[in-house]
Amino acid sequence: MQHESIELLSQYLQIDTTNPPGNEVKGTAFFADIFEKEGIAYKVYEPEGAAGKGRCSISARIAGSGNEDPLILLNHIDVVPAEKDQWSCDPFGGEVRDGFIHGRGALDMKCQGIMELLAFLSVQRNGSVPQRDLIFLAVADEEVGGVYGVDFLLKNHPEDFASGLVLNEGGFGVNNLLPDRPAIFIAAAEKAANWMQISAEGPPGHGSMPRPENALERLIRGLNRLQQMDNPIMITETTAEYFKRLAEGWEFLKPYQKDGREETLITCLTESGFADIPQVSATIRNTVSTNVMAAGGSVNVIPSRAEAKLDVRILPGQDPEAFKASIEEQLDDDGLSVSFMACDRALASPFDTPAFEAIEAVFRRRFPEAVVTPFLVFGSTDSRFFRQKGMTSYGVCPVMLTMEDIQMVHGIDEKISEKNLIMGTEIYTEIVENLCGI
Repeated sequence: MQHESIELLSQYLQIDTTNPPGNEVKGTAFFADIFEKEGIAYKVYEPEGAAGKGRCSISARIAGSGNEDPLILLNHIDVVPAEKDQWSCDPFGGEVRDGFIHGRGALDMKCQGIMELLAFLSVQRNGSVPQRDLIFLAVADEEVGGVYGVDFLLKNHPEDFASGLVLNEGGFGVNNLLPDRPAIFIAAAEKAANWMQISAEGPPGHGSMPRPENALERLIRGLNRLQQMDNPIMITETTAEYFKRLAEGWEFLKPYQKDGREETLITCLTESGFADIPQVSATIRNTVSTNVMAAGGSVNVIPSRAEAKLDVRILPGQDPEAFKASIEEQLDDDGLSVSFMACDRALASPFDTPAFEAIEAVFRRRFPEAVVTPFLVFGSTDSRFFRQKGMTSYGVCPVMLTMEDIQMVHGIDEKISEKNLIMGTEIYTEIVENLCGI
């Protein structure tokens, strides 16, 4: 008999919730149908107006007996687009084959939505009374900023999510990162996205007569200056602890493990070359990446306008306004216009808490040989909205992946193994029971 988690994930992956456009209403209907069958009350949230139509989120709550803040099991319904012609299977087929469940969202993050759902249902089915309220929350619009999802919920329904401990995406286990043991990451912090646009204008003209005030060339010169900008290594509290624990498996970090000095860690990372590995560099530096450019329409016409959009990410503890000012200073060109589409402060959750220790303890029992560590996510998740409200949020997804598996997130032929899904559901249930005093 097929495990319930496999059956449910296969069904869930068949629901196309690509964002844009989103249309998470079918995803909420999937969960609503399950809650109705289980006799659990639920609430659907849909922003008003045409733009919010179909951008639905759903929550369900099991009342607890104590006064402790609720435990919120957070996941997002939407997924990124999938280029069907590049996949070896239908990205929205939910195919179960060769020990894997295939489909867009299999890893990010419909798998965790099912794990959280079954952990939530387990409490209900067992007749257990948690010592705190337990909330299941599946939301819209995480992949494109959260305007119709968590941001909307916290602004318009604060009474439902006024406080709590949040478990979300961002954490995972990796089998082949360390040479002799697995590593398990519990996300306790993330960088803040401060997306910016740079525009340049200049007189148009015939392409046969180049001119220095060419808008596109001016923009390119400015972007080149940004690439030369000094982004020094900065060690946050989360990354300091992360590297200290990973020293159990990485010999080059032993000097830092021994003395615990930031200067020693920087030396270890730079002399080993690790500081320049993109996945490492992103956790220890503010970053600027040029990802969109637009200018001109004809090869023989000098464009009158050129613009670029950049993904700017800053570390916790950094002042976004100060970093913005440093970018503007680096551009140093009155002909360039700079605007920020976001200017957020990155926040972290403490990892010296009973909740973190309880999560860590579950992983240590399951994987006694593993290094379990707090982790800084260099992308963005919905946790940032809750942290802005002063709430603690941890990224927890109890799967064991390879570095190659991780490349499937937002990639081609995304899939999760049946073994990972079943194990993850069991571990998630144990974590929820521990945090709820069951």
